[in-house]
Amino acid sequence: MTRVLLCLTQEHDLRLVVLALLICLIGSAATVQLFHRVRAATGFSRIGWIVLTAVATGTMVWATHFVAMMAFRATAPVVLDPILTLASLLAVILLAVPGLALAAADRVRAATIGGAIVGVGVSVMHYVGMAAYRVDGIVSWEWHYVVASVLLSAGLGAAAFRVLRGGEERWRRVGAVGLLSLAVAALHFTGMAAMDITVLKLGEGLSNLTMVALAVTTTVATCIIVGCAAISALIDGHTQTEAYRRLRQMAMHDGLTDLPNRTSFIHELEQRFVIRGGYPCMAVIMMDLSRFKVVNDTYGHQAGDQLLIALAARLAAMLRPGEYIARLGGDEFSAVVSYGDHGELLDFLERLKAACDAPFVFERFTAAIGANIGIALAQVDGDDADSLLAKADLAMYRAKSAHSNEPCFYDSQMDDAIKTRRELIADLRSALDAEAFELHYQVQAAIPSGEITGYEALIRWRHPVRGVIPPSDFIPLAEKSGDIVPLSIWIIRQACFEAALWPNRHSVSVNLSPIHLADSRLVETVRSALVDSGLAPERLTLELTESAIIHDRRFALDQLRALKAMGIAIALDDFGVGYSSLDVLRSFPFDRIKLDASFVAEIEHDEQAVSILRSVAALGTTLNIPVLAEGVEQAAQLSIVSREGCAAVQGYLIGHPSRALADAEQVRQTMALRPHALEDLAVG
Repeated sequence: MTRVLLCLTQEHDLRLVVLALLICLIGSAATVQLFHRVRAATGFSRIGWIVLTAVATGTMVWATHFVAMMAFRATAPVVLDPILTLASLLAVILLAVPGLALAAADRVRAATIGGAIVGVGVSVMHYVGMAAYRVDGIVSWEWHYVVASVLLSAGLGAAAFRVLRGGEERWRRVGAVGLLSLAVAALHFTGMAAMDITVLKLGEGLSNLTMVALAVTTTVATCIIVGCAAISALIDGHTQTEAYRRLRQMAMHDGLTDLPNRTSFIHELEQRFVIRGGYPCMAVIMMDLSRFKVVNDTYGHQAGDQLLIALAARLAAMLRPGEYIARLGGDEFSAVVSYGDHGELLDFLERLKAACDAPFVFERFTAAIGANIGIALAQVDGDDADSLLAKADLAMYRAKSAHSNEPCFYDSQMDDAIKTRRELIADLRSALDAEAFELHYQVQAAIPSGEITGYEALIRWRHPVRGVIPPSDFIPLAEKSGDIVPLSIWIIRQACFEAALWPNRHSVSVNLSPIHLADSRLVETVRSALVDSGLAPERLTLELTESAIIHDRRFALDQLRALKAMGIAIALDDFGVGYSSLDVLRSFPFDRIKLDASFVAEIEHDEQAVSILRSVAALGTTLNIPVLAEGVEQAAQLSIVSREGCAAVQGYLIGHPSRALADAEQVRQTMALRPHALEDLAVG
């Protein structure tokens, strides 16, 4: 150690030593910066960064070495072999390439080995460079110093890259720069201490010409180091700018259609409230596609995406100054239009409608969709973005509920309707918490005996202010608000508990919501209701429509099989009003078919309705599934459904829904009313 310090202080020009160390620090910092680019890159890009980093590292080591050699005070004439001088530079670069490649690998051990290889490359460069140092004297080496210098260089190089590989913290970068600089400096000055020169001819060391050549060469080398760092910084800057641009594009545009997204639209709308841009009027338009779900269900989601992309291209192409359109998600779009007079707004709406109404022709399918469009006017309907969006949305839903293909402008009555609906939803939730509902039961009777076979449980809500609210009003609200599942659970449990107390053992039927059928907790809910109430499973019938099965067919059928395995009967309700009734019958062994009341209402006057009734009854007989006719209100209807082979009947003729159970004798007497005159009329 003493010899190394004496060599440094007594045999070197300290000013040039400081310069050499400064070059070493700058080069080490450039190496660390470039190495982070190596780790971030992949494929051919990583190879390019490895080579660039190796050039910067090798040039740094080479420049440090020869500036330090300029600082060495030789007492004999010295010349440099240009071939070996160049070879020393190539050697360190070539060894740095595999070292850096290993150091950038995912394993920490690889980083340590790679750093050691870089350190060995520094050693090779030094001693090849010393071989190029031709002095007029005899050069001898202290080999233990040579070995120590190589071990120091390899060890400190390994430590530098192991620290660098450990994480992204700032202290790791600073530590790596220090360790790498120390590896180069320790190697050089320990290696110089290993060299003894026996002078044969006194002289001044390096000639002036050699000094100038070295100065120029090291200056060029330093420029290469700085250039590599600058290239990295420029690439980093460009990459960051490009990444920011791409991130902003992703954040502000829809990934599928490349239209502006909801975030972008809100920003644009808020900006237009601040900057009018020379337009006195502004409107917000909300739009959803009226038959888009049919395309998805029929041709698949890929076809739906294809249609959305084509529509987005149409919408983007139709835009004029002052018009802005975005995709909010799914099949919902929104637009903001700044305009001078109402005619310009109507023109935009016509173009918007035409873009949606025109058929979409693809190689695999053709689709015609249309749109529901709602409009809210700034200053007339609202003075801020949120209120205009909400009111345009209300107008769109008004257009949707009216099944109108024409754009719908917002009016204040829509607010009244939504207010009433929200109040009703709030009251519905309060009624659920307070269990303020009650069940009424409508009798079902066998044909021809008139014996009661069971009852259908029908929910009733007596509102403290609004009076009796029909299920047709509050059940759809419960489905939209997400309250249908807790409501259905209450109905099932209440029906089971009340039926368990009946003096007879008639069955009870409960309507099952499609949303509840899709609930994974349904089977356990029903099992719990049966166990807690003590009702036998065979006395419970769950009724569902075919639409409940179509949405997620596999899961729905699994649910039904689990319920049927418990002994519960499953009935297909409203048979005949859907599109897939026969297919649904084929997919599951139902215990009963309930013919929709709309067919029964027409059978007195419509022979086609009678034919449908006859066909359904025959189908039930073939499949061994009894058919129940709903909505029987007249004796003539009872006569016809009996004659055509229905097994059971339900309707106002034999009993209205009520809290009290029907009188069995009265039901039998009513079932016996089948006037011959009415039968003859029906046959004719």
